[in-house]
Amino acid sequence: MLRTFIAVSLLSLAMIVSSENAAPGVKSRNLFCEPCLRIVGGIEADVEAGAPALLKLAENICDDTLGHIGDLAQQCKDWVVKDFQKIMDKLNSDWSAESICEDYHLC
Repeated sequence: MLRTFIAVSLLSLAMIVSSENAAPGVKSRNLFCEPCLRIVGGIEADVEAGAPALLKLAENICDDTLGHIGDLAQQCKDWVVKDFQKIMDKLNSDWSAESICEDYHLC
């Protein structure tokens, strides 16, 4: 138990030190940023494909990137279905994928 505590403490300290030494201007990304960027970027790249194909693409990205972590893939799919039109509206208003993901607090 003590060994585990020490190992976790050292790992936490190493993460803090490495984050403090990150290159300036490099943004820290959370677990949901990359899937969001892939989803929104995929929608943006294939916008001519139409809504059903884009929703399927987004669901596949959810499965690929989050399927191994509990029910996060399903939560991702639910978000895409719920906010698909809002995402499309933002893309049509020249928002970037990163801006959209930041607006949803995913990046």
